[in-house]
Amino acid sequence: MATTVVDIDVVVLTWNDRGLEQRAADSVHASVGVTCRCVVVDNGSDPAALLNLRPGDDLVRLAVNRGVAAGRNLGVHSGTAPYVCFLDSDAELHHDTLSTLMAVLELDDSVALASPVFDDQLPSDSGGLAPTFGRKVLRLTGRANTYEGGTPRGGLIDVDFTIGACQLFRRVAFDDVGGLDERYFYGPEDVDFCMRLRRAGWRVVQVPEARCAHPPRRRHRQVLSMGGVRHATAVLRFLWRQRSYRHEVPVP
Repeated sequence: MATTVVDIDVVVLTWNDRGLEQRAADSVHASVGVTCRCVVVDNGSDPAALLNLRPGDDLVRLAVNRGVAAGRNLGVHSGTAPYVCFLDSDAELHHDTLSTLMAVLELDDSVALASPVFDDQLPSDSGGLAPTFGRKVLRLTGRANTYEGGTPRGGLIDVDFTIGACQLFRRVAFDDVGGLDERYFYGPEDVDFCMRLRRAGWRVVQVPEARCAHPPRRRHRQVLSMGGVRHATAVLRFLWRQRSYRHEVPVP
């Protein structure tokens, strides 16, 4: 029996989502124009996540919550497809989201990562130029929802980063920068990943033609909570690490 060639490994990370992740997984298999394999990483949910997955899919169970970066890295390493998608458990792909994004990657081998624009949101809600300290403070305190937008070019938007709710990227690019930095437990590992790709000479783009459902949410606006303090500390570490970063539009 011939082995199905998988175009994309879609990694869905879940933690105490109580069934929400099933809709994300179902949207993966409703995709057209691509062959997908869904990898669900249960990051120590209590009770453990229960899903109806298809043959060929994978469910990775962790005894404890190891954080977003570590959980997603495990999901990536469980597959071999040339393209990988990070998909949040509360996101749902449209039927053509992945095929539209993959077409961009196949057309231009300088693009490492492509992301959609989320339904009823602006591109600058979920990506743009490298966030500054001031912008991060405004977002952490709930006084701003957008980032400084990227550079439109040829139907795409060149950006320094997109959020990890839906990111399609080349496995070789992921390996090139060593994957997600597991020293970040929850944020901003996704922004850091994109900016390390940019430093390595890759393009990161938003694709307005590709759409995806994902509700805007700000888990860490309560900055005095333990989660908020932990996230704020990670943001400060990220800003220090990327303090010398300068935005440059890649040469066509």
